[in-house]
Amino acid sequence: MFGKKSFMNYKRKQLTPDLTPLIDVVFLLLIFFMVATTFNNTKGMKINLPKAEVGESIDTIEKISVLIDENQTIKIKVEAKNKKDIIIDVEKESLKTELNKIVSNASQKDVSILADKKIEYGKIVEIISDVKSAGATGLNIEIEKTN
Repeated sequence: MFGKKSFMNYKRKQLTPDLTPLIDVVFLLLIFFMVATTFNNTKGMKINLPKAEVGESIDTIEKISVLIDENQTIKIKVEAKNKKDIIIDVEKESLKTELNKIVSNASQKDVSILADKKIEYGKIVEIISDVKSAGATGLNIEIEKTN
Protein backbone atom coordinates (compact mmCIF):
# COMPACT_ATOMS: atom_id res chain seq x y z
CA MET A 1 0.00 0.00 0.00
CA PHE A 2 2.73 2.47 0.88
CA GLY A 3 5.28 1.75 -1.71
CA LYS A 4 8.33 3.64 -2.82
CA LYS A 5 6.55 5.04 -5.78
CA SER A 6 4.13 7.29 -3.81
CA PHE A 7 7.00 9.01 -1.98
CA MET A 8 8.93 9.61 -5.17
CA ASN A 9 6.09 11.51 -6.81
CA TYR A 10 6.00 14.01 -3.97
CA LYS A 11 7.21 17.42 -5.15
CA ARG A 12 8.75 19.75 -2.62
CA LYS A 13 7.51 23.30 -2.50
CA GLN A 14 10.19 25.91 -2.62
CA LEU A 15 9.67 28.25 0.32
CA THR A 16 10.19 31.99 -0.32
CA PRO A 17 9.76 34.55 2.44
CA ASP A 18 7.16 37.26 1.97
CA LEU A 19 9.05 40.58 1.95
CA THR A 20 5.98 42.84 2.06
CA PRO A 21 5.87 43.19 5.89
CA LEU A 22 9.62 43.84 5.98
CA ILE A 23 9.32 46.61 3.38
CA ASP A 24 6.37 48.12 5.30
CA VAL A 25 8.40 48.22 8.52
CA VAL A 26 11.38 49.81 6.75
CA PHE A 27 9.18 52.57 5.30
CA LEU A 28 7.53 53.18 8.68
CA LEU A 29 10.94 53.53 10.31
CA LEU A 30 12.05 55.91 7.57
CA ILE A 31 8.97 58.08 8.06
CA PHE A 32 9.41 58.01 11.85
CA PHE A 33 13.02 59.21 11.68
CA MET A 34 12.18 61.90 9.12
CA VAL A 35 9.45 63.29 11.39
CA ALA A 36 11.42 62.94 14.64
CA THR A 37 14.56 64.66 13.35
CA THR A 38 15.04 68.28 14.38
CA PHE A 39 17.38 70.77 12.86
CA ASN A 40 19.18 73.49 14.80
CA ASN A 41 18.87 76.76 12.86
CA THR A 42 20.64 78.94 15.41
CA LYS A 43 24.21 77.77 14.85
CA GLY A 44 25.20 81.11 13.27
CA MET A 45 24.46 83.33 16.27
CA LYS A 46 28.11 84.40 16.62
CA ILE A 47 28.26 85.89 13.10
CA ASN A 48 27.95 89.66 12.96
CA LEU A 49 25.23 89.96 10.33
CA PRO A 50 24.28 93.23 8.61
CA LYS A 51 21.10 94.99 9.69
CA ALA A 52 18.01 94.67 7.53
CA GLU A 53 14.85 96.72 7.56
CA VAL A 54 11.55 94.97 6.96
CA GLY A 55 9.93 97.58 4.76
CA GLU A 56 7.62 95.47 2.66
CA SER A 57 4.49 93.67 3.75
CA ILE A 58 5.19 89.98 4.11
CA ASP A 59 1.96 88.00 4.20
CA THR A 60 3.72 84.67 4.04
CA ILE A 61 5.56 84.81 7.36
CA GLU A 62 5.84 81.30 8.72
CA LYS A 63 7.70 82.00 11.96
CA ILE A 64 8.89 84.97 14.02
CA SER A 65 11.64 84.27 16.55
CA VAL A 66 13.40 86.41 19.13
CA LEU A 67 16.96 85.14 19.70
CA ILE A 68 18.96 86.10 22.80
CA ASP A 69 22.52 84.86 23.29
CA GLU A 70 24.52 84.76 26.52
CA ASN A 71 25.84 88.31 25.91
CA GLN A 72 22.20 89.52 25.84
CA THR A 73 22.43 90.36 22.15
CA ILE A 74 18.89 90.37 20.76
CA LYS A 75 18.01 89.43 17.18
CA ILE A 76 14.67 88.99 15.47
CA LYS A 77 14.51 86.20 12.91
CA VAL A 78 11.68 86.26 10.37
CA GLU A 79 11.16 83.09 8.33
CA ALA A 80 9.07 83.77 5.26
CA LYS A 81 7.71 81.34 2.71
CA ASN A 82 9.78 81.23 -0.51
CA LYS A 83 12.14 83.97 0.76
CA LYS A 84 15.42 84.09 2.64
CA ASP A 85 15.26 84.39 6.40
CA ILE A 86 15.56 87.97 7.62
CA ILE A 87 17.64 88.55 10.75
CA ILE A 88 17.47 91.95 12.44
CA ASP A 89 19.81 93.10 15.22
CA VAL A 90 17.86 95.12 17.76
CA GLU A 91 18.51 96.85 21.05
CA LYS A 92 16.33 96.08 24.06
CA GLU A 93 14.73 99.53 23.87
CA SER A 94 13.64 99.14 20.22
CA LEU A 95 12.51 95.50 20.47
CA LYS A 96 8.85 96.35 21.01
CA THR A 97 8.65 98.77 18.04
CA GLU A 98 10.48 96.40 15.66
CA LEU A 99 8.30 93.48 16.71
CA ASN A 100 5.19 95.64 16.34
CA LYS A 101 6.16 96.41 12.70
CA ILE A 102 6.74 92.75 11.92
CA VAL A 103 3.75 91.31 13.77
CA SER A 104 1.34 93.87 12.31
CA ASN A 105 2.35 92.83 8.77
CA ALA A 106 2.15 89.10 9.48
CA SER A 107 -0.82 86.82 9.13
CA GLN A 108 0.80 84.37 11.60
CA LYS A 109 1.14 86.33 14.85
CA ASP A 110 2.89 83.69 17.00
CA VAL A 111 6.37 84.56 18.30
CA SER A 112 8.99 82.10 19.56
CA ILE A 113 11.65 83.02 22.10
CA LEU A 114 15.02 81.25 22.01
CA ALA A 115 17.15 82.41 24.94
CA ASP A 116 20.44 81.17 26.32
CA LYS A 117 20.08 79.37 29.64
CA LYS A 118 22.43 81.88 31.32
CA ILE A 119 20.01 84.78 30.79
CA GLU A 120 18.39 86.01 34.00
CA TYR A 121 14.73 85.22 34.57
CA GLY A 122 13.84 88.92 34.88
CA LYS A 123 15.25 89.68 31.40
CA ILE A 124 13.15 86.89 29.90
CA VAL A 125 10.02 88.25 31.59
CA GLU A 126 10.76 91.73 30.16
CA ILE A 127 11.12 90.29 26.67
CA ILE A 128 7.90 88.28 27.06
CA SER A 129 6.15 91.49 28.08
CA ASP A 130 7.53 93.31 25.01
CA VAL A 131 6.44 90.47 22.72
CA LYS A 132 2.89 90.43 24.11
CA SER A 133 2.57 94.22 23.96
CA ALA A 134 3.78 94.19 20.33
CA GLY A 135 0.59 92.36 19.37
CA ALA A 136 1.67 88.71 19.34
CA THR A 137 -1.28 86.37 19.86
CA GLY A 138 0.81 83.33 20.69
CA LEU A 139 4.08 82.93 22.54
CA ASN A 140 6.37 79.90 22.41
CA ILE A 141 9.49 79.39 24.51
CA GLU A 142 11.70 76.93 22.68
CA ILE A 143 13.96 74.47 24.44
CA GLU A 144 16.44 71.82 23.44
CA LYS A 145 15.19 68.33 24.22
CA THR A 146 17.46 66.19 26.38
CA ASN A 147 17.98 62.55 25.55
